[in-house]
Amino acid sequence: MVSFPRIIDMGDFRLVKLEPTAQNAERLLSVINANREFLGEFLEWVDGYTTTDKTLANIEKSYCDDKCSYFIMEADDIVGKIGFVDTDDNMGEISYWLAHGFNGRGIMTRVLNKLTEIGFADMRLQRIQLTLDKQNIRSAAVALRCGYECEGVLRKYFVLRGVPRDMKMFSKVAV
Repeated sequence: MVSFPRIIDMGDFRLVKLEPTAQNAERLLSVINANREFLGEFLEWVDGYTTTDKTLANIEKSYCDDKCSYFIMEADDIVGKIGFVDTDDNMGEISYWLAHGFNGRGIMTRVLNKLTEIGFADMRLQRIQLTLDKQNIRSAAVALRCGYECEGVLRKYFVLRGVPRDMKMFSKVAV
């Protein structure tokens, strides 16, 4: 089993497994609240994060499970999250989000490249995939910049607040 570092230094920001504290839960909830409309356009989970208890549970899961899941930190600010949400012996699926004010700076491209590298080199995965809302052009652009290929559209694959949504499946395979 692979053990993942608690901090990955990316130069101008870090990937961090946050300590599960009430203070960190409040900080995460503050970021979610400030970006609720922006993130909620494609991510239904934001609707469930309304209390520090819920955000603390998310931090505990990321911290305690030895999974490749990290909060993106710039200085002492939480600005996003990325991690493997599903893995087996061959395949892994990555999910990510970034606060609105940090888009367009190349952060997510660098982070996705880093997790992809970990997935292939350390986790020995043969395939890594991303499932993105068809309308989420920014996330699709990140995937393409990182060398992921769009395999097609999964029609009515996800229901967002009662509305079926088409998703695009992107993948990258080990060479």
